[in-house]
Order: sequence, then structure tokens, then C-alpha cells
Amino acid sequence: MDLDQIDAPSSPVLHAAIAAAERRCRPWLFETPLEYSYALSELCGGEVWLKLDLVQRTTSFKLRGATNKVRSLPEEAIARGVITASTGNYALAIAEALRPLNGQATTYVGENITPSRLALMEAHGLQVVPYGKEAGAAEARARAVALEQGREYVSPYNDLEVVAGQGTCGVEIARQLPAIDTAVIAVGGGGLIAGCGEWLKGHNPQLELVGVSPAASPVMHDSMAAGRVMNPPIHATLADTCAGGIDQDTMTLPLCARLIDRFELLSEAQIEQGIRYLFEHHRLVAEGSAAMGVALLLAEPERFRDRCTALVVCGRNIDLGTFRRIIG
Repeated sequence: MDLDQIDAPSSPVLHAAIAAAERRCRPWLFETPLEYSYALSELCGGEVWLKLDLVQRTTSFKLRGATNKVRSLPEEAIARGVITASTGNYALAIAEALRPLNGQATTYVGENITPSRLALMEAHGLQVVPYGKEAGAAEARARAVALEQGREYVSPYNDLEVVAGQGTCGVEIARQLPAIDTAVIAVGGGGLIAGCGEWLKGHNPQLELVGVSPAASPVMHDSMAAGRVMNPPIHATLADTCAGGIDQDTMTLPLCARLIDRFELLSEAQIEQGIRYLFEHHRLVAEGSAAMGVALLLAEPERFRDRCTALVVCGRNIDLGTFRRIIG
């Protein structure tokens, strides 16, 4: 499906939805801190801040979109139980968003999910169904089952309320860092960068929005380049929460095409370096997706000279064995 055939919200509609999400969700969200990075600022000759969404409840930004979506559902949909697909973070966020409402969720995951992440989801009361070799297949199955059973499917990215909820991270950044010039945000399905990008560009139309994805799963990158959803080969990556396919009709593709100014792909070695750097210099335990902004700055420090930059450190659900190997 080509870009012009995909129904996506206009800028005023999305901006209004983010403002509504901010009002609706604030009682259930932390305002996560901005931490100044002396080391990265010195390295690039600019001003670098880390937006620490890895300290949000459920340890990732996903609670933002999940909360906004769940709080917008009718009571009968929650009573029937919702279905989603996730590599881990979104499922945990849905479970937490449903908990005060006594709701239940079933999540479909790729069969390649790490045992530690599977155990974590089950510990949060989720019914977990492994299906397919990667996240895209699990998502397609989840949609089909929801349709068969008459239950609500809650997408991790292809939904206005989810994108708007993720945009509350951008609301906080604009409030905390009014002088921001550049924002670097990880891209999987594109919900976080679309929501944040919409709000931040409304705050500063000249802002440079930079997307980063693993080279092992360049789905949104290649889809933007082609002007339609692409299905390139997907390989194992440390940034596993950014891996997998996207819906043919995903609203995030045209939103990303409109908002992202620069898109970079990162190698596994670069992502590993970003994880290690965040621990060594900030004592942060970050998952691969969360470390990609740092990895890009380490690779291209000159691109950030004399700029005020926010790097969104979006989650910390990393396998313990993997983390130990990386930090040595």
C-alpha cells in the first residue's frame, strides 16, 4: 500500500490527540527526568540530554500509549479482555494499564522471545502465546484471533490513541528543554517518534528529528525510502524491541515520512557500544533500542556540535546474560 493510500491523522488532529492524552493519562504516568550528559556534551561540543523513559513504570515508554489506549476503551471491551502483540515492553504496559480496571490481556509473541522476557510477562499476569518466527507473524495472528473472538486488538503502534499517548514523552521534553534543537528517537513501529515528533515540531518547527533503527531490522527505514510498506529480511538484534514487520496500512509510515528529517541504521557493534557507554558513564542499564541514540552520537559526534540534543533512552528490559556479556 502506497503512502497516499494510507489513512493517517493530520497534524492538527494528532496534535490535539496528544494534548488530550496528556490530560487523560497524567495521573497514571511519571514525568521522567532529563539527565545532562557531561561526557557526551564534551565529546560532540554541544549540549546533550538523556530523556530517561527507562524509569517510567514498567521500565519503558510503552506505558504512555498503552494507558491512553486502555483509558479510551469502553467498559465492555475491557471486560471481554484485550489482545495484543509485543516483544515484551508493550505487553507489560498493557497489563499495568489494565490492572486498576481489573482487566486481562492476551499477548502474542514471536517464538524467538528470550526466556527472561517471557517469564517477566507471565509474572505480570499476561496470557502469553508464542507464534511465528518473529514479531510481525505474531502480530498478524493476534489480529486474526481478536477478530474471530470479538475482542479488542490493541496495536503497539498503528493506532491514534497509542501514538498520541507516546507523544506525552514529547510534551515532557518540550516542557523540560525549551531550547531543544535535535531529538534522536528509536524507531520500530514508529509510534514513539511520530507522537514525540508531532509535538516537538509544533514547539519548534526548525527542530531536527532523527530516527534510529537496527540495520538488522530496517523495516521503517526501507519503507520510507520506498514510499510503501516493505518487508526486508529481519535478523536477530540487540534492539529487539525495534525489530519486526509493520502493518500494510500503518498510519505511522506517513507520519514518519512527514516528520523524520534524518534516518540512520546502526550495526550491532554500535548498539553494543551504546549500551556499554550508558552503563560506564551514567550507570544506566538500558536495552538495545534505548541505547541507539547514544550509539549514533558516538558514531557521528560532529553532527551534534553546537546543538541542544535530547536522546530518548526508552527502556531497560534487557536480558541479564546479554547485559553481563556486553559490560564485560
